[in-house]
Amino acid sequence: MHYAPPAAALALLAALAAFVACTLFTRHPARWLAPPAAAAAFFFGLHNAQWLLYLPPVAVNLALCWLFGRTLARGRVPLIARFAMLEQGTLSDELARYTRALTWLWTLLFAGAALTALLLALSGNRDAWSLFTNLVNYLLVAALFLGEFAYRRLRFRSYRHQSPLQLLRNVRRTDLLGR
Repeated sequence: MHYAPPAAALALLAALAAFVACTLFTRHPARWLAPPAAAAAFFFGLHNAQWLLYLPPVAVNLALCWLFGRTLARGRVPLIARFAMLEQGTLSDELARYTRALTWLWTLLFAGAALTALLLALSGNRDAWSLFTNLVNYLLVAALFLGEFAYRRLRFRSYRHQSPLQLLRNVRRTDLLGR
């Protein structure tokens, strides 16, 4: 199988990142120069930077681990509890304990996914790494999301339950970086 040089993929990612950053943060008339300049810098400046391609799955999973895990600190509302409060209002003690445990589960899932992606990258088995980061990781997230939804409907029958689509809308409405 033929792969494009890593510098080409990194150049495309750099161009995309530069486009997003310039769109969000500047109105300068020459901002259109940033994406091709970033692409050229990565393409010509990083000849042997294949290892950089392994970083995004590790970084994304670590960021999600941090996002969930930091809300487990004393004095903070666990992230899943924030979502549940949009659906239920005030949480009972039983739901509060459940949402804390579920926030721990999501935190551990993302930590495990980051560690697995890192170990597979270090192993040199590109096919196994690609299978995990491009398929298995997403299947695990979907399985936890949908499996927990089904479990919650059985365990907490007396509570009102919104659809998985509404749950995703609630996530979008939540201040993810707040206390």
